[in-house]
Amino acid sequence: MSRRDEGSSTVPAVGIATVAVALALMVGTIAQGMSARVRADTAADLAALAVVQAAGTDACDVADEVAQRNGATVTECISRPDLGKSTVTVEVPLGISVAGVGDDLTVKGTAVAGRAE
Repeated sequence: MSRRDEGSSTVPAVGIATVAVALALMVGTIAQGMSARVRADTAADLAALAVVQAAGTDACDVADEVAQRNGATVTECISRPDLGKSTVTVEVPLGISVAGVGDDLTVKGTAVAGRAE
């Protein structure tokens, strides 16, 4: 090996390491997004069921409480006790920040609960 060849594998090694780190970050971000989506759907399901069970004037307050216990915030609540149905939409913080987008990324989940028609 000549003196000119010393260190010639450093550049490809750094490139491979950079790609590996980028892939690991991408997989982690996707997994975090999927987890937030599941949490949002679960919180929406539970909140919608709670609204149907409450079936009163404060039913959406019950939805707020249930959603908060599950790390979500209710953004829309429709209670129809006359039909025995409810629709609840919640948001869950994604928990990551993306450069240029901000820290307040959220994932939405919507659920409908009530009597079958």
